[in-house]
Amino acid sequence: MSEPLGLGGSDATAQWVGVRRHQAVFAILGLGLVGDWVLRPRARLVELVVGAMVALAAAPSVDGLSVAEWGEVVLRYGARSRWTSVSVDLIDEFAFVRARGDAMVRGFELEHRGRLDLSGRDVALANSLASLVDALASDEGSRHVSVHVRSSDVGVATLLALGEGTPAPEGWRTNNELVSKVSNLAGATSMPVLERWGYVRTPHDLVRVWRVSDFSAARRDVALLACLELAPVTTTVALHLDVVAASKAPRLAERAVHRQRSDGALAHATGFRRTARADRSLERVAQRESRVASGRGLARMAVYVSVHGSTLRELERASEVLLRSARESGLRCERGRGRHALWFAYQLPGGLRW
Repeated sequence: MSEPLGLGGSDATAQWVGVRRHQAVFAILGLGLVGDWVLRPRARLVELVVGAMVALAAAPSVDGLSVAEWGEVVLRYGARSRWTSVSVDLIDEFAFVRARGDAMVRGFELEHRGRLDLSGRDVALANSLASLVDALASDEGSRHVSVHVRSSDVGVATLLALGEGTPAPEGWRTNNELVSKVSNLAGATSMPVLERWGYVRTPHDLVRVWRVSDFSAARRDVALLACLELAPVTTTVALHLDVVAASKAPRLAERAVHRQRSDGALAHATGFRRTARADRSLERVAQRESRVASGRGLARMAVYVSVHGSTLRELERASEVLLRSARESGLRCERGRGRHALWFAYQLPGGLRW
């Protein structure tokens, strides 16, 4: 929906007057406690310590998370079980995927016909998927669509996972067995997954999951995810689309425009200069609102990239190759430190209620 201006950063990190809302709350509360300790006679030292800690929780950290969010990640990582069971059951024309949630999908394999870039068929396939999203948006309730590209030394397999009652576009044939392959089951029906801080261990290999969080600098001369799919390592690129119902889409688009304009007006009123990045972001959401108003579908998008390695050293080398490919294509990736069991489940076919 954003052809003229391109995609931007993740909406999951929406900001308010230059900072995220929880950061503003922590900063105001922390500075208020510190100021009260300074101004009030015989104030307790504990008030100063608590105020400083609360203000520190608002500080930005790596991977776009604040100190408070990293504290939540560490607590959740320590509280949940290290083991996750992943299974795929093929029953009739459906595949039931289970891993920290469950999803029912129908798997379709892309009918590869040689060099798609020479025939122009890749453009036709992309347009057919866009038409599918527009059609799904006309129904009530959300619909999930995901495309998974598994690249390895033995070749490339492309899976389209759809929900019940959603027909596949032309060029895709039914293949539920491919759901097991892209889920890393390698012919088995289930497998245990052990979570570590920086990766997950399966019976077959080690897997590290990355999330593409910023498309602002994406190159216009190549396909958006081409560099990730063509990286010379074993990867699985998962593109998830959660299609918003037509009755809700205009309200969500209008709310995004209103939020950015209100934040801009408040920033100007408080003496802050509106940046070019903020102006460009406002243009994007305004364009999105216009296209939704004209009848186009609105979808929440998430892109996960998994790299595989038989040893930790091989996994580190594969991660370096992937990050180099991401930088070359202008994409920024976040590593799911402390969240790999969750992200491994999110990138599976069906999204598992992400």
